[in-house]
Amino acid sequence: MTPLKLNISYKHHLLVAVIIALWLVLFLVLIAPFDIAELPFAIRFEIMPLYGLISFISYVVLLPIQNFIFKKLGKWTLFLEILIIILFNVIVLIGSYFYYKSDIINGEYSFVKFTFEVYYPIFLIILPILLFTRWYLSKKAVAQNSDKIVLTGENKLDVLQIHLSDLVCISSADNYVEVSYLMQTKLSKKLLRTTLKNIHPQVPDLLKVHRSHLINPVHFKDWKNANTVELTQTEVPVSKNYRKKVLAIHDHSSQKPNDSSQTL
Repeated sequence: MTPLKLNISYKHHLLVAVIIALWLVLFLVLIAPFDIAELPFAIRFEIMPLYGLISFISYVVLLPIQNFIFKKLGKWTLFLEILIIILFNVIVLIGSYFYYKSDIINGEYSFVKFTFEVYYPIFLIILPILLFTRWYLSKKAVAQNSDKIVLTGENKLDVLQIHLSDLVCISSADNYVEVSYLMQTKLSKKLLRTTLKNIHPQVPDLLKVHRSHLINPVHFKDWKNANTVELTQTEVPVSKNYRKKVLAIHDHSSQKPNDSSQTL
């Protein structure tokens, strides 16, 4: 299934929750659908905002769950997006019905009648706002974080989200790969249970320089010798089969390897 982009910023999603809540309150108070119109404006203004508060709380409650799933899986799909919308719908429905039956409103409708004759007609009006705001935030997140990548291993807990510009190299380590990346200007390393062959498609911008090493070309510093390149705060070997690719990409470098040197 094609992955979707997801904005995991709590600040941005709180804005979504506020927009939905305000839209719902304005609709209930000003448009006053169904038998709400029979209530005086002052009464509507007094009791309807709590429906907005219910929708706000329902959306906020789902944020940690949404972000946990995204970080655990390392991706977001259409199925997960639909699932979150459904969960939001269910939570708002239950909360709204309990409020409707409370002593404040004393509603007479049964749960089934309230669901299909009151709740869903209103929810279908809110749904486009919900979908649009989530889509817009995700699009904005892509624009702001286009440099971010998510590396995943075979284990669902093996997830690393970093900026591509911070990724220095990835090296094979038995049944794992060792990811070297910058964190606050210092080189850090993380093991992911996967193979170099499986992880390379996740970061196609990396250059293979050895059967056991992928490097980020932007971190190329110099040739240490014919068999080794220096990267940011580390170095990796270069095999004969891949040396020409390194030379082709970095032919502007003033340092070239000596062809007469020993190769791997």
